[in-house]
Amino acid sequence: MRLRRTIGVLIVILAVAVPELLACGDKFLIAGRFTRYQRPKNARAASVLIYADPASATGATIKKANIETVLKREGHHVITVPTLPDLQTIMSSGHFDVILTANSDLASVQRLVQTSPDAAIVVGVNDLMKSHSPLGTIDKAVLQRDQNVKKQRDQEKKQRDQDLKKKTTNRF
Repeated sequence: MRLRRTIGVLIVILAVAVPELLACGDKFLIAGRFTRYQRPKNARAASVLIYADPASATGATIKKANIETVLKREGHHVITVPTLPDLQTIMSSGHFDVILTANSDLASVQRLVQTSPDAAIVVGVNDLMKSHSPLGTIDKAVLQRDQNVKKQRDQEKKQRDQDLKKKTTNRF
């Protein structure tokens, strides 16, 4: 009886004094220890431009959903502009990966963006809100833009190589 009590006390002391002895998943059962759900390390911080009039329904939707705050918390660089002239000015002076705008303004913003050599991806706010994962939608848009830029660079490199080849063959 006394031996059992001594062994029991030793087990309790060891269990309390040495927390490293917990099994793989047991440490998550301890109060205050949880897994940290974070974005993967390969998720790239994007430059996001939000074009929405604060007085419009789109501006209210963006404010209600805290889109700007969520994007900033995830590491994206966010700039908000309220008018089309402001959008034109900031697009001429900056580089953006994604532009969020009202679905009614998609066509006009798309025409404006196409004049840029490294065109941003335009995403409608309504489409963003309908998706199950707004951050996933932004990440997909960034990935699409990166692929477009890579394709454009590959075409430019191919053209330079062809021009160089023509120059070298004309020399001889």
